[in-house]
Amino acid sequence: MYKLIVSDLDGTLVDKDKNISEYTKKIVALLREKGIEFIIATGRSYKGAKHVYDALELNSEIVCNNGTTIYDNKGKLIFQRTLDSKIVNDVFKKSLEADCVFFATYGTQVYIGEGSIEKANTFLFYPLENPIEINLDNIDFYTFEKIVLMDKNSEKLKCLSSYFNRYDEINAFISQEDYLDIVHFETSKGKALEAIAKLKNIDLKHTIAFGDAFNDYEMLKVAGKGLVMKNGFEDLKKEFETLDLTNDENGVAKYLANLFFLESR
Repeated sequence: MYKLIVSDLDGTLVDKDKNISEYTKKIVALLREKGIEFIIATGRSYKGAKHVYDALELNSEIVCNNGTTIYDNKGKLIFQRTLDSKIVNDVFKKSLEADCVFFATYGTQVYIGEGSIEKANTFLFYPLENPIEINLDNIDFYTFEKIVLMDKNSEKLKCLSSYFNRYDEINAFISQEDYLDIVHFETSKGKALEAIAKLKNIDLKHTIAFGDAFNDYEMLKVAGKGLVMKNGFEDLKKEFETLDLTNDENGVAKYLANLFFLESR
């Protein structure tokens, strides 16, 4: 019997407009009535994920920044890993050389490469609010949980991913078509799932994970059942069971409704 459900947000639980459907809200509520926990695991910051958390009326932990941070049900930070400053410097210099947008987060604060706010907003669903601009002179003053390099050239991002993965201290992976995520090597959504399952004394074989991109890989791997959205990355579909529905078709909710014999009210 499955006891814990964990789901990615973008490309998985929310639709292309970043909205959570009423149907999904109802199914998650019915799961809670059955004593089944539902957890969000996202690449977003806590601030970026909180409105979905609230819309679902969750009372569980929330995994943010691809597992670099975990918050409890009161919004208290219970786990955090930050990036080494020397590596951050190299990543920033490479972003300048490659003419990529440098985007980083720490808590609720957002950082952006100097002079690139307008360009960054072409990649982001919501315009940036009060970002701190980063340059070679001030970058050492700041600490980051996650870095994202953004570019329309996916091949460029793949090359940069290979370059950065030479470091033992970080993981670099394509999280969305135009996004290269960089996080501490000890963090992932999979490691976060393991930690939360242990905290709740739930065997991983009793967990289900939903995702669509490479930042979901470890989570899909460690879960008792890992499921990829129909709209997910093709390489993930080769390794994991794939849903017949997309995020725009309430794929996660409809799968769970069928699995647990739930009826939407």
